[in-house]
Order: sequence, then C-alpha cells, then structure tokens
Amino acid sequence: MAKRRTAQAALAAVALGGTGMAARSARLLWRRRELNWSPPERFVQEAFLSCQSMGAGAQPVLLLHSLEGSADYFGSAFDELADPGPLVVPDLLGFGNSPRSDGGYSPDDHVDALLRMLDILGASQPALIVGHGMGGILALRFASRVPERTRAVVALGAPIYSDPESARRWLGRKASGRDLGRAISRAWPKGHGRIGRSARVAAGTWRPDLPLPVAHQRFESLRADAYWSTLQSCVVEANAVDWFSDITCPVDLVIPAHDDTLDVSLTKEIENAHQNVRVSQLMFGDDRLPLTHPDGCLAAIDRFRDGTVLSRAEAQG
Repeated sequence: MAKRRTAQAALAAVALGGTGMAARSARLLWRRRELNWSPPERFVQEAFLSCQSMGAGAQPVLLLHSLEGSADYFGSAFDELADPGPLVVPDLLGFGNSPRSDGGYSPDDHVDALLRMLDILGASQPALIVGHGMGGILALRFASRVPERTRAVVALGAPIYSDPESARRWLGRKASGRDLGRAISRAWPKGHGRIGRSARVAAGTWRPDLPLPVAHQRFESLRADAYWSTLQSCVVEANAVDWFSDITCPVDLVIPAHDDTLDVSLTKEIENAHQNVRVSQLMFGDDRLPLTHPDGCLAAIDRFRDGTVLSRAEAQG
C-alpha cells in the first residue's frame, strides 16, 4: 500500500510539474481519473451515415461528436435522451464507419449528409441538436440552414472564432498538426484498412486519458483526409459568427471552465447581439466534457427536452 501511495505521489508530481514525453504521459494518465464513460447500448444502423439510435417518438435528439472520433464519444449516460426521442448519434461524414465524401467536408457537406440520414430514418420533426466541439459548429450551421427542422441547439465547447487568423492563434498546434497525422499514416497506411492490434495498443498508450474505443477512433481519424479537411473548413475557416442572424431557435453555448481554446469574449458578444442565444459558463470540464461530465451536459440539455423552451427575451419578460 505504501508503495502504491508513493507511485501515485510520484505520478502526480510529474503530471503537475514535469516536461517531456514521460511527463506528458503521466499527465494524461492522471487525467484519465476524471473519466465518467461507459459504452453506449444504442442500436447501430446504416442510414447513409453510420449511426447509433434508440427510442421512438416525435421529438428527435441529434448528438454530433467532435473531431475526437465518432458516435462512441457520447457514452451510455446519454442514452436517456431516447425518451421521448428518438435519439440519433451519427458518425459524421468521413468519420468512424460513415462513408467518405466525394466532394468535400465543408459545413454544408456535413449538413447535407445529416439531412439525408434524417430523411432515411423518417425523423422529419424539428430536432434538438447537441454538438460537442466541432459538432457544435455543425449544429449551428444546421440551424441556420434549416431552421424549420431545428427545435434548439446546445453547443458544448464550440470553437467559434472571428476569422482564420484568430482561430489559429486560439488553437495553436491543433490548427496545423498534420505532421502527427502523416507520421501515423506512414506507420499504419490507409491501404491497410482499419487499425490492427499494434496500432490499437499505440492508440491506448498515446491517449491514456480517453476510453479505449474513443482513443482508437481518434487514432484512426488522424489517418483520414476527413479529419484535416473538416478541421480547416468547419473550425479554422468557418464563418460561424454570421450564421446566428439566420438562427431562429434557442441556442445555449456551453463553455467548460478549463478549455483554453475557446474565445469566451467573442461568445459573450454573440450572446449580447442575439436574444435567442445564451452562454452557460461551467465551473468544471475541459475539451472532453461529454466524457468527464455527462451529467453536466445533460443538465444543459434538459431545459430543451420538454419542447416548451422560452427564448432569453421571453424568460426575462
């Protein structure tokens, strides 16, 4: 027991103050303690996009994952959104088991794929759309393009920036990390299909702060053009600030306390400029919010689930 305490203390010391690869791994292992994730129990089907679904009804809920990987990012805690539902959680275009695009990976390309999926599923009623990270950007684009099919938007840590230069400054190395993708592609070429056992071991070692299925998908996505094209088109070069003028539904922009890639000042400016937008700043969470604090995410979502949400102006009046 004493040895275990000593090892944990050493790990904490390295995580808090060390540098280099060993220190990075220690910090990520330390962050793994925060995970609150278990595998979802949803039914997997092909509806142009590969998607996980559960429940039935006339109040669809659509969960859109971030650049981190696939539908599995939303663990079993989110399955309760199938009541009244239906709950639909897709692998976005070019991610996970969904098909690659013949055109591109712009916000509109992704929205077109989502609309095609919903039509195939027969989910024609206005949807509550919840997006995490880049998925939040796509949720906003969906709402601006087809307001008649959007009931409300909850954007969890959506990376909204005023221009590409600002995006690159906030994102830092994330905005130009192709070297990592190239290194992974050289070690495990795309032609070899899905990653094998050795790559899965590498994925778990590389990102020990993620659940293994999510780490595997994250590792695999870095080999795909969809990741890099979506990063550039839907995050760095997205013009999301201008979309709010066309969004008529309630929007909740949820800001985790410890995600330092978000421009909080810009988000508050958007809130001040649009009566249907509100900003919810959390006292917890980072860029893995659905993995670490699913209850916090569900609390933000719950105010939209009964279908009688008031706008900010109505609530104040």
